[in-house]
Amino acid sequence: MISKLLGWVARIAPWAIVAGLGYAAAFVQPTVEPLPLPQPLVEPRDHFLDVAGDGNGALWFAGNAGTVLHRDAGGHWARRALRQPVNLQGIAEGQGRVVAVGNQGWVFTDAGQGWSALQLPVSDYAGKLIAVGYLNGTFWITGEMGAIFRGDGAGDWQALSLDTDVALNDIARADDGGLWIAAEFGNLFHSSDQGRSWQRQELQGESLQAIAFHGPTGVAVGNQGRVYLSDDTGVSWRAVDSGTHEHLYDVAHDGRRWLAVGAGGVLLTSERGRHWSPLAARGFSNGYHTRALPTADGLVVTGEDLGRVHQGQWTAWPAEEKE
Repeated sequence: MISKLLGWVARIAPWAIVAGLGYAAAFVQPTVEPLPLPQPLVEPRDHFLDVAGDGNGALWFAGNAGTVLHRDAGGHWARRALRQPVNLQGIAEGQGRVVAVGNQGWVFTDAGQGWSALQLPVSDYAGKLIAVGYLNGTFWITGEMGAIFRGDGAGDWQALSLDTDVALNDIARADDGGLWIAAEFGNLFHSSDQGRSWQRQELQGESLQAIAFHGPTGVAVGNQGRVYLSDDTGVSWRAVDSGTHEHLYDVAHDGRRWLAVGAGGVLLTSERGRHWSPLAARGFSNGYHTRALPTADGLVVTGEDLGRVHQGQWTAWPAEEKE
C-alpha cells in the first residue's frame, strides 16, 4: 500500500512543480526596491550655452532640457531642473534676480525664493529666445523673428520687437548708454532711446553672434571667424583679421584685453581689437564654446564643456561637489 502511494506521488510531482511555477509567473509579482542613484552635476548629454555672474563670485549656467547649474561664491555646486524642460539659451543676473530664457518663448526667473515660469508671445514659426542681459537697470531679451522684450524680471514684459525676420543673437550696452544687437546676416541694430526705435547697420553677410564695448571701442564677432571693430562707439565699423575661419560665438573685455571664443576650441585675444592671436591654455578642449565671462578669478567659458581659464591653464568644471 505504501509503495503504491509513493509511486503515485512520484508520478504527479513533476506536474505539481510545473503548475506551481505557472501560478507564480501569473499571479506573483516580485518587487524590487531600487537604491536611489545620486543625480550627477553634469551628464554626458548636457551642454551649457550661457553663464551669468553677480560680481561677487556666484555663477549660473543655462543648459539644455531646462537645466540650471549654480555655483555659489564658496565654490559649492547645485543642479536645478526647471518645470518646463525646454533648452535654455541665455541667462543674466541683476539686482539679486536671475532670468533665464529659452525655446518656445519661455522665461524663468528666480529672486531667491525659487524659479517661476512665464511664456512670452512669440512666433509660432520661430519662437526661440536667444539672449538676455541686464542693461541700463532693466532686463532685455532678444530672440528669433526680431523678438525684443524689456522688463524688470518680475513678470511684466514689454514687447519692443522689430518687424524683421532676423534672429537677434546678442545685446550689449555701450559706455554712452546706447544698446546694440548683433544679428543674423551681418546686421547690427542700435538704439539710443531705450529701445523705442532702432537703426540698422549692415555689415558683410555672415551672421554676427556677439558684440561688446569697452570705452569707445566696440567689437562684434560672428560666423567664419568674422571680427568687426569700431573705435567711435559704433559710428563706423571695419573688418579685421581674426586669423581663423571657425565660427566665433562670443567676445568680451576683461579690463586688460579682448577675448573671443568659438568653434573648434578657438580662444583668441587682442590688446586693442586690431590684431588677434591664439591664447594658450593648457588642457583647453577643442569643442565649441559659446560664452566667455571675465571674472576676478579668470575667464569662465561655457559651451560643449565648461570651466575656467586662469594663468594659462584650463580647469574643467564642475568639481565633484554638490549641495
